[in-house]
Amino acid sequence: MTDHAFDTSPDPDEPFVDPAASVVPGPQPIGYDEFGMRFMNLVLHRDRVMESVNRVLGETFQLGPIGAGPGRKVAKVVASGTFGTAYGDALADVVGYQVNLPIDVTFHLDLGVDVLRFDAAVLLPLRLTMELVEPLTILWHIAPPLPGEVSIDVQSDNRRAAVLQKLTGLDGELRRFIVRFVERELEKPHVRKAMRIDLVTLIDNAWEHIATQIMPNGPEDRA
Repeated sequence: MTDHAFDTSPDPDEPFVDPAASVVPGPQPIGYDEFGMRFMNLVLHRDRVMESVNRVLGETFQLGPIGAGPGRKVAKVVASGTFGTAYGDALADVVGYQVNLPIDVTFHLDLGVDVLRFDAAVLLPLRLTMELVEPLTILWHIAPPLPGEVSIDVQSDNRRAAVLQKLTGLDGELRRFIVRFVERELEKPHVRKAMRIDLVTLIDNAWEHIATQIMPNGPEDRA
């Protein structure tokens, strides 16, 4: 046996490899509070929330007749509209989103002796926040805007309607009309149901599918 049989000195021709660099780091623990925040932000991210708003509201709506003017007795308003695609950004202070909802609305104002038509492009701001409540449920809270926060661009179909619009402050009345409509929509049963996500029930219903993804499904998976 030569003197070099047990020589463990590094080969000068081999590149040096730091043993610590080849160690794969294990899972990094996080706290429950951090987990909860990440869960809310990743599972209920912006695109899913906006899609949910679109699905809950649908595509079109009909509303009225509702009284308008002083005492809600001067005229009757009937509206039909089409919802655009909701968009928005995350709120900085809480878990939630500022949602902007464009709506194309046609108002028919019945004065008793005549019916006037107004077409309006409406931008409706909604503040949507989320909280966790017992037993393990996510609640969505949607705050309707104040009338002054609603952006509305009204176009009339004739000169008389245009004059009436300017003289009566009709734009403000239509803003209030839209806000009342939103408040009514948010109280509908299907909307209230969509704003409450029971995580325990969802996981129970989805567990069979989840189990097939993470657990052995046959002998070949146990090899």
